[in-house]
Amino acid sequence: MKNFILSASLLATTILFANAKEKIDQNAISKQQKIAISKTTDKTVYFWEVNTPTGYASGYTLSEAKALKTIKLMATNDIVTYRIVEAYK
Repeated sequence: MKNFILSASLLATTILFANAKEKIDQNAISKQQKIAISKTTDKTVYFWEVNTPTGYASGYTLSEAKALKTIKLMATNDIVTYRIVEAYK
């Protein structure tokens, strides 16, 4: 009986945690923040954002190639549902 109760509680816990979806906080860099960051350097700043079914990420680099490489790395073993690269000078 003890094993049955433990097995049932383990199964119930597994099902509850498997169905819970984690809410991902998507704090994108605002346009004002992008302008402020781009004013700190003379080079062009490339801001990137990528969305996948498992998460969201954003950031910035000083070259378009590095921004695209970062997006590619973020999408390894995942499907990209949204991506963008913006340049601010």
